[in-house]
Amino acid sequence: MWWTRHKTVIAVAAVVVLAGLVAGVLLVLRDGGKARLASVTPTPSHAAKQLRSPFTGERVRSLHRVLAVKIDNIAYARPQTGLTHTDIVYVLPVEGGLSRFLAIFSADYPPVIGPVRSAREDDLELLRQFGRPGFAYSGATATLLPYIHRTARIVDLYSGITGGYYRDTSRIAPYNLYARTRQLLRQAPSQAGPMTSGSGSGRRRPAGSRPGRHRCPTRRPHSASPGRRPRTAGWCRWTAPGR
Repeated sequence: MWWTRHKTVIAVAAVVVLAGLVAGVLLVLRDGGKARLASVTPTPSHAAKQLRSPFTGERVRSLHRVLAVKIDNIAYARPQTGLTHTDIVYVLPVEGGLSRFLAIFSADYPPVIGPVRSAREDDLELLRQFGRPGFAYSGATATLLPYIHRTARIVDLYSGITGGYYRDTSRIAPYNLYARTRQLLRQAPSQAGPMTSGSGSGRRRPAGSRPGRHRCPTRRPHSASPGRRPRTAGWCRWTAPGR
């Protein structure tokens, strides 16, 4: 009796195994004789994750050097060239209630930037937070210009000693000086280095942080309006018309 039950169990198990083998063969034949292998997706390591710009929070392939350019903002200077590529735009009040831009480029360099205008002492104070950036400008006062040439805080890209600048004859001088970024960057030594977080510490923007409005403290009131930048969802600012 026991032997009979044992043989029955063995027979049932054999039938189940055989049925499984037959089903497997049929599936392989139906797929053209090619067995499917489960794909294994490797988990990216922390080091292999995409870099993000410390200025905008956007993904970038690499951290480039900072290029700062002083750009005019009066009516004769508009429309400016290259501002839509900026990571940060500072609005700086100057004499006569006017303003100028200090444009910071790093992730995306436009082919041409301008119109380029003269530097002020406030520019150097702001640029300290970016390590040793390249600084493109058209000139400065007789007192400030020698100091800019001597300082080690920037890579000096003054138009009087640096190539890559040209005049647009269709515009009124002095609002017609433009710079070609490739030529400027070729003349900036490697000491300019990669961009930093803008805090002076060199730390990158924390993951998940979002870009916001970038503005500097002003010493006196000035009229300004924010403008949305579609490319990076950041912000740039310009003064009211005629100022």
